Amino acid sequence: MTALPAGFSSSGEVRIDRRYRWAQASLEAGEAQEAREILEQTLKEAPLWAPAWKLYADALQRCGDSEAARLAYEEAARLDPAGALGAGLDLARLGARALDEAMSPGYVAALFDDYADRFDAHLTQVLHYRGPQAILAAIRQTCAATERELRFGNVLDLGCGTGLMGEAIRPFAGALAGVDISAGMIAKARARLTYDRLILGGFVETLGAEPAAGLDLVVAADVLVYMADLAPVFAAAAATLDRHGLMAFTLQSCADEAEGAGYVLGPDNRFAHSADHIRSAAMAARLSVLHLEPVVTRQDAGRDVAGWVAVLGRLS
Repeated sequence: MTALPAGFSSSGEVRIDRRYRWAQASLEAGEAQEAREILEQTLKEAPLWAPAWKLYADALQRCGDSEAARLAYEEAARLDPAGALGAGLDLARLGARALDEAMSPGYVAALFDDYADRFDAHLTQVLHYRGPQAILAAIRQTCAATERELRFGNVLDLGCGTGLMGEAIRPFAGALAGVDISAGMIAKARARLTYDRLILGGFVETLGAEPAAGLDLVVAADVLVYMADLAPVFAAAAATLDRHGLMAFTLQSCADEAEGAGYVLGPDNRFAHSADHIRSAAMAARLSVLHLEPVVTRQDAGRDVAGWVAVLGRLS
């Protein structure tokens, strides 16, 4: 069963918590109507408990009652202003919230705080994750093509997680900083002793606090999938990159014609981006696309997940 974020782990009543878990088990077993009925009783006794509203909305959606589900998701979102439960994502799928507003920092922080203890093992052993290797290979190719040394003075790892990307880039970095929105991930990264500096915060805010033209390399391994429009983070990175600086990252991919916006929200609660969106967002930030190729950096349920690996540089 999915764990609840901190602050929502209990309704305060053991009996209600047990009923919630019963409904959760019913829904996972495909008994949506049964879950719906259990939760209707639960909400009579705990009308202000956001997780029950979120699960009730999930049950309604499985029952095919989309309008009732929308109203229940709205109530869950109202009772969870930080968005830790992810109701905004469900509302976006129903067309009731803009994609750019769907993914809250609270949801991402809660997701990875819960994931931190099993992150490395799950990523490498189950998902066969190889994002850092793909990024490093793309950086090598870009440096060879542009006749520059594979060495970077100041490097910032966006969404550093437990430090897998940091370990890969460390031999080529003078000073290495990492930023993550999850306190649990920052604690794991600190224990790795890879980074010279670790920051708890968001990408755009952290980049905005860096000195202008103070970074030689920005890396982002499998983290920009939690952003819809890439333009804000590209613009923030461009302002901090040295004139010869690079930004390298991986993304999940979608077809150029898939969405007018150039990105879609997948069933895995991650965004997939088109090549056109990468290029247009880069151009808007006055960054050039030095390297862009299809890549598989992970699996999901045993299937390859299509993605991109890209390297951007400042336009002269």
